[in-house]
Amino acid sequence: MKKNVLILSVLLIILGNVKTVAQDSPFRFGIKGGVNLSSLAIERDGLPDHNRKLGAHLGVTADYTVTDAFFLQTGLSIISKGTEIKGDAPIGFDETILYSGREASMQSQQWNLHVPLYLGYEIEASPKFNILINAGPYFEWGIAGKTKLTGDIIYGDMIEFSTLEYDTFGEKGLESFDMGIGAGVGVDIGEVVIGLNYELGMRDIGSSEESHIAFYNNSSYKNRNISLSLNYRF
Repeated sequence: MKKNVLILSVLLIILGNVKTVAQDSPFRFGIKGGVNLSSLAIERDGLPDHNRKLGAHLGVTADYTVTDAFFLQTGLSIISKGTEIKGDAPIGFDETILYSGREASMQSQQWNLHVPLYLGYEIEASPKFNILINAGPYFEWGIAGKTKLTGDIIYGDMIEFSTLEYDTFGEKGLESFDMGIGAGVGVDIGEVVIGLNYELGMRDIGSSEESHIAFYNNSSYKNRNISLSLNYRF
């Protein structure tokens, strides 16, 4: 019991010292997490319009104070993106894979490492809270994910309602590197920031080779994402 109290006391002292140093430093660090709604902007005729997918993100942030109002913001987080599309086969899907007649669906899951490089501006709205505005480029690297295609799958001269599943990224999947422009607004309440961000993917991550998922072939894909987050800074 005494050992646990001693360990807890040491941790509290260390945390207090870190907080004191952070207050005297132009750097400020944080832990950020939240939910996001993503989609793929797909340039292909005959696709349903609704292709959004619910996801989440979690990571760390780092802010650098430039002036009393301006700051630089970066960090590293893991984020879940992708799309979910449903429609009558073979609309939007390859007719050599899916048999026409029954509804087909595709679920594309992306797990990405996300690094933003934003410039921020802080507005003092009241003694209790400030308004934060930020914008700038972001970079992402796909590290995992699966793509599933479900419907009446054609196997030679046989048809069976089943699911094909392959890696989202890889030699015959989507390209793993992505970049774009993001912008957001937040409310700074002391140590907590509640933020709303939108990200516009600028790079076509469509497969450059013939994909296992025929849906990926001959199409252009760009990520879109809106997120709601909670950032605890210390």
